[in-house]
Amino acid sequence: MSKRIKRKEFEKIFATINAGVKNIWVIHRVKELSSEIIDIALRLSALDFINYVRITDEILAASNELKGLRIKEPVTTMNHPTAIGIEILYYLNYKTINFNEINSPVKGNGSKMVSAILTDLPNDWKVAVMMDWSDGFWDKMKEKHKDIEWLM
Repeated sequence: MSKRIKRKEFEKIFATINAGVKNIWVIHRVKELSSEIIDIALRLSALDFINYVRITDEILAASNELKGLRIKEPVTTMNHPTAIGIEILYYLNYKTINFNEINSPVKGNGSKMVSAILTDLPNDWKVAVMMDWSDGFWDKMKEKHKDIEWLM
């Protein structure tokens, strides 16, 4: 069940992660987040290879590397030689997650990121992959996560 959490509350939740070497940033115009997005951010930051998570009002991106100096953005670019990252677009009104970008030069990390996002996702949420250039990766994820409604 989706619960809206106010900024002061989710900042407290993320403070323990931000006190270490990892960071979860939420842009200033976001005044509340759904519990699902907070849980996804926490699960992604728990992966040993993810260092940075950035949340906007419709995007969650996570990676081991950053691009940009002033506005720090996790690197999620496909075919990047060193970055391990993922970017999803989320639509709370439609309870939908769209996998936008994913990259991992290390075999198995892509699957771990997808699992971190889909674990404990409520049954009324849907998952979409708009552009599949993966040569079978998303078919494997769809098979692995059969309990989720996929829009492909």
